[in-house]
Amino acid sequence: MTYPKAMQHFVDLLNSQIDEFEALAPLALIRKESVSNWSVGQQIEHSLIAISGMILALRKEHPGTGSRGPNMYRDTVMATKQFPRGKIEAPAISRPSENPDPVFLERLIAKTRNRVGNPLDISATSTLIHPIMDVMYRDEAIEFMTIHTEHHLKIIREILAAD
Repeated sequence: MTYPKAMQHFVDLLNSQIDEFEALAPLALIRKESVSNWSVGQQIEHSLIAISGMILALRKEHPGTGSRGPNMYRDTVMATKQFPRGKIEAPAISRPSENPDPVFLERLIAKTRNRVGNPLDISATSTLIHPIMDVMYRDEAIEFMTIHTEHHLKIIREILAAD
């Protein structure tokens, strides 16, 4: 099946971000509180939980109603293609464990890869209800996953670059 190039780009980007998490997993216990209260491993775990949860919600293929209200957070993130730092607290469902170790993260990475599969095989009308971003359709949710994941990768890079 052929998919729109723009959407395939986001799927490829998401997969490469997961690859980057895999390369960073051995550094899970590194923490730099001047950058973030979360360690490298916690950044990775949170991101993978978020990706898995959104994919599972989309795979339930609940069709959207076609209407939704404005959402300041969703609208800002999607317009700027950036996730605001320190402005939104992670929903309880996606908070990481206290000290995720590399072996745990490797298993979580494999599980997430399996769940993601090819998200473009999910109906384009499928929706999910995000605890902060509210209703998102498949394509918007896939793009959001890449924006959110890049946000956490940037934090990880800052942690690793800090003295």
